[in-house]
Amino acid sequence: MKPLLLSLFALMSGFQAAISQENHYWSQQFGAVSTLMGNAVIAGSRDNSAAFYNPGAISFIEYPNLSVDGNLYKLDKINITDGAGSGVNLNSAQMSIYPQILSGMINYIKVPGFKFCYTILTRNFTNILMSSRYTKYGASNTGMEPNRYLGEFNYVNQINEQWFGACASYKVNKNFGIGVSLFCTYRGQTSGITNNTRQSSSADTISSLIVSNSNESLKYMALGILAKIGLAYETGRWRFGFSLTTPSIGIYGNGSAKREESGYISGSSSGEQKNTYMIMAENTSTQASYYHPLAIGVGIEYHSPKTRIAVSAEYYSRIGSYYIMQPGNEAFVYPSSIRDSSGMSRKIDQMLYMGVAAKPVFNVGVGFDQALGKKFNLILGAHTDYSSYIPPDEINELIPKTGNWDLYYLSSGLSYHNVRQTLTLGFSYGFSPGKQIDPIVIVSPGADMTSRANVFAQSFGVVLGYTYYFKR
Repeated sequence: MKPLLLSLFALMSGFQAAISQENHYWSQQFGAVSTLMGNAVIAGSRDNSAAFYNPGAISFIEYPNLSVDGNLYKLDKINITDGAGSGVNLNSAQMSIYPQILSGMINYIKVPGFKFCYTILTRNFTNILMSSRYTKYGASNTGMEPNRYLGEFNYVNQINEQWFGACASYKVNKNFGIGVSLFCTYRGQTSGITNNTRQSSSADTISSLIVSNSNESLKYMALGILAKIGLAYETGRWRFGFSLTTPSIGIYGNGSAKREESGYISGSSSGEQKNTYMIMAENTSTQASYYHPLAIGVGIEYHSPKTRIAVSAEYYSRIGSYYIMQPGNEAFVYPSSIRDSSGMSRKIDQMLYMGVAAKPVFNVGVGFDQALGKKFNLILGAHTDYSSYIPPDEINELIPKTGNWDLYYLSSGLSYHNVRQTLTLGFSYGFSPGKQIDPIVIVSPGADMTSRANVFAQSFGVVLGYTYYFKR
């Protein structure tokens, strides 16, 4: 029965695969106009969102202002057909309301050519809830088929990442500006998984009972700092932009992790077979860190008195495998002989470790802004949001992958403006083309371990932005 116990443990651990940097860098936009322009504002941003997109463009803003932008409603839907085994789907549909960016310019500093601003932005906001339950009742014709079976899977993943920044920008001459933004980053993540099964079988004199339980949870927060450098140049009807984002440096982080797995296998009374295993590990306080990649962005924009056409692109570098947390708490193992089994010792020793990695990503956005009369503008945009997911190298992964697919976004809206204020309202829609992935988990008996799952993800957003312009 020992090989059966080890197989059960391996199956219970099979759904673990890292979220890996949450996999997408362009899912969040900052500023209503920037959102509707499809992130294509590295060259032409002339509002406070430039503190993020291109700090050099801040120097071209004529009037000090205060901006508040947010996602009034954002609905993220994920449908994974056969995501929990053949015929068992996984779904998540969560509504969120959160601020995109709050920013303002400091208008009491009267230094020729210099502009200063502050900003608070939501860099990442994720809320995923998935659950699945599979039951089977019926007479068993062989000793291998269960006549009673229950499989359950529950998963929650919540991420909130906030950036707090200050920007200084200098207009070298009428055509060229340079700027630097310094950000302090905060990232908090809470995740939990339960995966339990109950199975009984009987045929003639053969009977068995199999019970398996797996529970894991993690929670951490990490602080870091990074900088953005931007160059902005305009001549005639053309604008050009360049931005560089440094990798982040960790300042402080703390987290906790817990994981328990157990199994019970009982054979027929005549066979007198009864086997149990248990593996438990917990660490309530351990160091945590989270890293952001190097990013390089470029943009170009053509503008006339009534029309803007813009294109932006940004490259994100690879992040090698590292541990967000590596709690060194020794696991309790019963029976102890499991630890000596081939390939199990390292897995048990690192069962609390959370490893991540990210592959290089190159995203592109296009935007269009057309004046409709004197006070209204129509804004359209589209952009890619490719996944950065890559399995960490030789690292025991802890959290299921829920973003290993590319996304494409479309957006549109209207902007109203007068001398003292601008109001923008619009909509965005993101979707993933059909993609096959490995099942997140298996909750049904006798499942084909080589089967694949199909993913279709969607995002619906309503964005609202308001800017008030002060006197010079």
